[in-house]
Amino acid sequence: MRRGVVLVWGLVAALAWAQPVAAQVRGLVSGPGQTAFPVVVSPLAGGGTDGAPFTKTLSRDLEISGLFRVLAARASATPDASGQVDYTRWASTGARFLVAGRLQAAGAGFALEVRLYDVIERRVLGGKRYDTPLADLPRMANRFADEILRLVTGTRGPFDSELAFVSTRGGRFKEIWVMRFDGGDLRQLTRNETINLSPSWAPNGRSLLYTSYRDGRPRLYQVDTRTQRRRRVLGGPGLVVGGRYSPNGRQIAVSREEARGNTEIVIVDNDGKTVEVVTRNEGIDVSPTWSPDGARLAFCSSRAGSPQIYVVDSSGGALRRVTRQGNYNTSPSWSPTGERIAYTGRVPGGSFQIFVVDLATGGVRQVTSGPGDNTSASWSPDGRYLVFSSTRAGGEELFVSDWRGRQQYRLNTGPGGDTSPAWSPWLN
Repeated sequence: MRRGVVLVWGLVAALAWAQPVAAQVRGLVSGPGQTAFPVVVSPLAGGGTDGAPFTKTLSRDLEISGLFRVLAARASATPDASGQVDYTRWASTGARFLVAGRLQAAGAGFALEVRLYDVIERRVLGGKRYDTPLADLPRMANRFADEILRLVTGTRGPFDSELAFVSTRGGRFKEIWVMRFDGGDLRQLTRNETINLSPSWAPNGRSLLYTSYRDGRPRLYQVDTRTQRRRRVLGGPGLVVGGRYSPNGRQIAVSREEARGNTEIVIVDNDGKTVEVVTRNEGIDVSPTWSPDGARLAFCSSRAGSPQIYVVDSSGGALRRVTRQGNYNTSPSWSPTGERIAYTGRVPGGSFQIFVVDLATGGVRQVTSGPGDNTSASWSPDGRYLVFSSTRAGGEELFVSDWRGRQQYRLNTGPGGDTSPAWSPWLN
C-alpha cells in the first residue's frame, strides 16, 4: 500500500487482524474558480523592502483563493490626503481592484494602513489599520486577505489560520508540526522519536489531539501549540486512535478497541471517561468526524465488507451509509458549513484521490486526479477549501484546493514528507 494512504485505517486494520491497529461585486461571487478578478497589490508606500513580506504573502493568498488574478505592480500607488488614488491610471492597467497602503514607524513597532479600491467604480471598498512589529507583516497579510474575501464575497477568507501536519522533516520519525497558512512560524510540537499521527484541532485553536506510540502502543494525547505542554487523554488497554473534539470542545470522539481486534467509535470527556459507545458491531470503525452542530458523527467502517463512510447520531441511532461508489473509502472530514463530507477513495488503477459527497443529494464530486496519491483532506474554517497531502510531484507534500478542485496549489516543500494535514480554526 502506498505510504501515507489511509494511514489510520491501515494501522487499525493491521493490528486488529494480526493481534494481540463578496458593493456591487459583493454577493455576486459564490465560489473560487467562477470569476478571477484582476487585482494589483501595490508595494507599500514608505515600506521599502520592509514591506515586501506583506505584498508577497497577500498576493499569494489572493491567487490561492481562486477569486483573483494578481497583476504585476509596475509602480507604487500612493493614496492622496483624502485616501483616494488615481483611478484612471490603475484602470488602464486592466485591474478591477487595487490594494494600496502605507507602512510607517509608530512607537516601538509599525503602523500598517491598507485599503481595497474598486478602480472601475472609483471608490474604496474597505480598509484596515494594523499596529504590528515587522516580523508579523505576513500574518497581517493573511488577515487582510481574509478581509478582502469578506468585502468581495460576503464571507471571511480562511488565511489567518494554521496547519498542523505529520512530518519527517526533522529526521526519520513522524512528528507533529504546526505552521501558519503562509508557512511562517513553523514549530515542531512532538519530539518522541517514534510515530505520531492524526493531529486534530481543539475548537479554540490552542491545542491539538494526536495519536502517539511514545508508550509503545497507540494512545491519545493533547498538546498545547504554544507551550508544548503535553498530557495523555486516553490510554488502553486496547488501541486508541484518531481523536476529534466535539464542536463545543467538551467531548472527544475516538476509535477505541473494545474487544480484541474490534474497534468502535466512542465518545469520552476531556478526562478520558466514557460518555457514549456510539457503534457496536463486528466491523472495524475508525476516523470519526463531527457534524458542525455536534449531533452526528461520520466515520469509516468495514461492516459491509470494505471500508466505507457512514453517518450516525452521536447517541448511536439513525445509522446510514453515505458512500456507495468505489470499494475503499476512508478518512472522512465534515465541512464546517455542514453540507458536505470530504473523504479519500481508491480509484480504478489503484491510486487514492479526494472526493466530496453532498449529504442532501448524495452526489459525489472527485476533487483530485492525475498521478500520485491525494489523501487526508481537511476543510478550511470557511468551508471553501481543502488541504490534503499529495505525492503527485514525487514526495509527500501539502496542497490546497477549492472544494470543487478547480484551483490547486502546492503549499510547501522541504526535507522529509508532510502528511495528514489539519486546518485550524481562525486564529482570532
